[in-house]
Amino acid sequence: MEEGPKKKRRLTLNKVLLWLNIFLVLVTFLSYAGVSFSPTKMGYLTLVGLSYPLILAANILFIIIWMFRRRRFMVFSLFAILIGTSLLLDFINFSFGVDAAAEDWQGLEVMTYNVHLFGLYDKEGSEEKRDEIFDLLKGESPDVLCFQEFFHSDQKGYFTTKDSLLKFLPTKYFHARYTHAKNGRNYFGVAMFSKYPIINKGFIPFESDVNNFCIYADIKYQGDTIRVYNAHLQSIRFKPEDYAFVDENKNKEKLDAGVKRIAWRLKKAFEKREEQVKKVVESVASCKHPVLLCGDFNDPPVSFTYGLLSEHLEDSFKSCGSGIGNTYNGVFPSFRIDYILHGKDFRADYYRSVNNNLSDHYPVVAGFTLLKNS
Repeated sequence: MEEGPKKKRRLTLNKVLLWLNIFLVLVTFLSYAGVSFSPTKMGYLTLVGLSYPLILAANILFIIIWMFRRRRFMVFSLFAILIGTSLLLDFINFSFGVDAAAEDWQGLEVMTYNVHLFGLYDKEGSEEKRDEIFDLLKGESPDVLCFQEFFHSDQKGYFTTKDSLLKFLPTKYFHARYTHAKNGRNYFGVAMFSKYPIINKGFIPFESDVNNFCIYADIKYQGDTIRVYNAHLQSIRFKPEDYAFVDENKNKEKLDAGVKRIAWRLKKAFEKREEQVKKVVESVASCKHPVLLCGDFNDPPVSFTYGLLSEHLEDSFKSCGSGIGNTYNGVFPSFRIDYILHGKDFRADYYRSVNNNLSDHYPVVAGFTLLKNS
């Protein structure tokens, strides 16, 4: 007698799950579309791409569910994932590079690191945080080191980070650009340190925001000249109330207001990054030297920013990284927003991120071989 009602409930649940799955597939395709469409024309579409890790996880969950309920319906999420295989491989990878410690490896090691001002504004232990970052850098000791959210002061005894790094690292050549100088003695911006001579310096200003820009240096390396870019693209600039919204439960009015506020901030950041990344691509495309591009792009792999850059440069993570390559140590997990990209004149030999809690970003390290006959 109960078999009929049970079967009916099961069929009803399957129908609900099927419609949810179809809706998810449509959302998945929208996330793919966000890579190709200009944020200034379809800004909110880019927000869907930002949710790609969650969308991917939901598709995998549906595949598992249908495996035990109606196997033929597995095809929906499976098809959606396979259609976006190239984007999936931007997000997750299982490659392995050479042993960086091998004695016969003679390449160029590069690090990019958003140091969050070396912990300057931490409520407690800011100097200890700075010194821990120094210890990490001493241990890594890369050939080229790119910083975003760099800070240094020329006041004796107060966060003289530039002078300290020049003393204890082998990278004796320096290039920086500052967004502003507070009190004329404290400097905030992006910086680059090189073990090899810097023979030319430049920067790419962004009209959309004076607080973000890209610098570059032409470096003499192995009898050739290479160009290294260090870009800090548009930050979202969440306010304290935005982080509070993420962390706390709110009533419906505050929930709606919080969602709209965060969506608006994200949309404006996407639009500004579009102008910025186009200027970087223009410079990279016109450069006659072998190119490396480092930086905090503030965008994940499933984004317009990454899609445009990957048309011109290769991603060292895709060449020899493993896992999901998360580089962001903040509120939103599983985001890779820090990159080291390279032109065809370089071969990426290894890639790794250094997991620590010294900043809201993890440092990224990659090793390269310059291809002489490319």
